[in-house]
Amino acid sequence: MAAIPDITDEARAEAEIHIQEHSLGEAERIGKLSRIREVVLGAQDGLLVPLGVVTGMAAAHPSQSLIIVAGLAEAFAGAVAMGSGSYLASEAEEGLYQAEIRDEGEEIVEHFEREVAELAIILEQEGLPRVDAEQVAQGLAANENVFLRTKIQKELALSPDAGGEALGDAFVVGGTYLAAAFIPLWPYLLFVTNTALVISLSCTMLALFALGIAKGKVARLALFQSGAKVVVIGAISAGIGFAVGHIVTTYFG
Repeated sequence: MAAIPDITDEARAEAEIHIQEHSLGEAERIGKLSRIREVVLGAQDGLLVPLGVVTGMAAAHPSQSLIIVAGLAEAFAGAVAMGSGSYLASEAEEGLYQAEIRDEGEEIVEHFEREVAELAIILEQEGLPRVDAEQVAQGLAANENVFLRTKIQKELALSPDAGGEALGDAFVVGGTYLAAAFIPLWPYLLFVTNTALVISLSCTMLALFALGIAKGKVARLALFQSGAKVVVIGAISAGIGFAVGHIVTTYFG
């Protein structure tokens, strides 16, 4: 391994500029990209569930007004359910993280020497020689805030700044669900049932493929495979909905 150079004033100044212009911006960019999970979750369910509902209703041959009412009711109820479910899940997760962080802070106060030794052992397990690991741990322990943040990252595998996203996640999931739900529904507002069914299926499959492409682009996956995978799931959902509607009409109509 190459010798570790001294940190010169020039290198430090360059590093400070890099952190300010690149690293902090990268953290924000990655944080925004990670929100794709909520977007995909809301949009995919917002396409699939209403598609299954209106397709099943269309196969059962009720009046067009009943299809629209069923689709709208599902869209709004589903958006509320998905948004509130996301909020409660994120809130519970954040509560758990904060409890773990508080416990770690209390352990540092009550068992300081042991916690310093624990960090040294973790650093040693990651590859530092024992002497270097102990020196680094002792150096970090000299600053209470730095020591706690390092322990959270190394021992708990958590981000010290995690949390505070529950409400935002809820609005993203609920909002994207509601917006996506109108794609399989809108044709029934303008066309007769048979025509609306074909247009609804076509538009929803295109939207699912586009969603899969977007997900693949952000996650750096194979674009066509990502899009096709989501379309297959949509086709299964529509097929199940149509089959259920047809069976119910045939045997119980």
